[in-house]
Amino acid sequence: MHKIASVIKVLFRTTAKKYPMFFVLKILRMIVTTVMPFIALFVSPLIVDEIVGERNLQRLIVLTVILVGGEALCQILNDMLTNFINRYSTRLDNLFSLEIGKHVMELDFQLTEDKEALEQIEKARTGMEWYSGGVHGISDQFFNFIGNLLKAVGYITVIVLNAPLILLAIVVYAAVNAMFVGKLNKISIEAFGKLSKVNRLFGYFGWNIVDPRYGKDIRLYGAQSMMVNAWKENTRKSNDHWKWQGDSGLKYEVSGALLGLARSIFAYTYSAILAIRKLISIGTFTQLISAEVGLNGAIGGMINSVTELVKRCNYAYEYVIFMDYPEALSKGTRSVEKKPHEIEFKHVSFSYPKTDRKVLDDVNIKITPGEHLSIVGLNGAGKTTFIKLLCRLYDPTEGEILMDGVNIKEYDYGQYMEQFAPVFQDFKLFAFSIAENIAFEKKNADIKGITDRVGLHDFVEKLEKGTDTNIFKFFDEEGVEPSGGEQQKIAIARALYKDSPVVILDEPTAALDPIAEYDIYKQFNSLVGGKSAFYISHRLSSCQFCDHIAVFSEGHIAEYGTHGELSNIPDGIYAEMFEAQAQYYRD
Repeated sequence: MHKIASVIKVLFRTTAKKYPMFFVLKILRMIVTTVMPFIALFVSPLIVDEIVGERNLQRLIVLTVILVGGEALCQILNDMLTNFINRYSTRLDNLFSLEIGKHVMELDFQLTEDKEALEQIEKARTGMEWYSGGVHGISDQFFNFIGNLLKAVGYITVIVLNAPLILLAIVVYAAVNAMFVGKLNKISIEAFGKLSKVNRLFGYFGWNIVDPRYGKDIRLYGAQSMMVNAWKENTRKSNDHWKWQGDSGLKYEVSGALLGLARSIFAYTYSAILAIRKLISIGTFTQLISAEVGLNGAIGGMINSVTELVKRCNYAYEYVIFMDYPEALSKGTRSVEKKPHEIEFKHVSFSYPKTDRKVLDDVNIKITPGEHLSIVGLNGAGKTTFIKLLCRLYDPTEGEILMDGVNIKEYDYGQYMEQFAPVFQDFKLFAFSIAENIAFEKKNADIKGITDRVGLHDFVEKLEKGTDTNIFKFFDEEGVEPSGGEQQKIAIARALYKDSPVVILDEPTAALDPIAEYDIYKQFNSLVGGKSAFYISHRLSSCQFCDHIAVFSEGHIAEYGTHGELSNIPDGIYAEMFEAQAQYYRD
């Protein structure tokens, strides 16, 4: 009951705020569909008795007009209301898909790399979009139950007044059948719990096969067979999953059908005996049969609505869980001014969640306001993790990070994030315009100066729409496909436009040749000016522009100093790295 109450509260409240007419239409349709079968239930017996009795033509015509006209009017109203409801249904599907998408973007970054959180996102999506039917599917079961309850009251009244024994048979049938339906729903819920991983793998291979971004690698490395075989294997697993669900529920479905057949045989036989003995009229006989069928349908409908409501709410409850997903990071309230800061790592160690290996181990470093720091080291040394902690994408496992002497956990999270303009090595551009990729929601932003400074002048000048040109061709056939180097320059322009007091370059120039990279760093260093800057690069050309260099090795800062100091350390890590790269250019 807790899950049902939670789902109805969250989903119905959200819907009522956005589309209140949706529920008005649902209630009106419930009234129409409840009234509709009773027109035939009460008018048809009168017609039958009139035919076998006095056969008054005028009365027959009036009764027929009432029957046909009433049902036709109800059907027209039902069709109109259903049409309007379906329009709202599409809007609601989009609304809750948007809510999921917004929440995914608002999650702490740490959760976007957490397997359990990723599984929960998938469960929320499939639970709302597929299995539960969303608000439309859940509200249908809710109002179907109320409508069937009202119908059952009417049918029971007719049966009790004429043949109460039939009611007893129907109650016994409903109780036993409810057990069968409960078993089937238990199987369905168990199947849903196992399906999220199957669906993720099925979707991954299914979509990647046709994703043009993987086209070059698939063709040049002959990956077609591997991808198709993986897709076939996961398709087989998906089919096996559905087969298990069908096989497990078959015996309950067959048992329910046989039980329903026995109930119908009893009701028809008993009603016929009453009619033959003239205890009821022929018209009442037809009314009893209609009431028995109707009551069975109403009770079955109520049982089905309750079980479906439980099942659908169990699915949709995954959405409720996800929308209330706990934060990975505690958030402070202290204001932080947008200005150059002193940043200090004090005895900072870090292990990624659910692992014991320390990626960083007892790191201590202080960066003064406006200082330019180069971070170097071999792959896996902890350089990018250091930046993730600085940007508070994760919190340290041990130690603390201070900004202006205050633990960064105390600062308002949104204001703290505004202090940083990073360009990560795996940065992403979006299928929007160049201007939107740089300035985002800021309309009519003046970005020409920045694009020129990062070396995009010639690239932009060739475009008919300039910086209003869309990147990629996903949504625009006239979109442009920038080279790797051009994409990196756009990402750097984005960081400059943000105008934060701390700028971070985490190997964003890997696609550029060494000379182009040198030019970028040389110009970028002057653009950064008095801001604090962190540079990470395997090519050490950036180091000569920095005030200090921190050399990471196995999670520690193994060496720290200026370029001149570190390059003169005999057998030093930095000296060896620098000499190894320099000899290629000398040779």
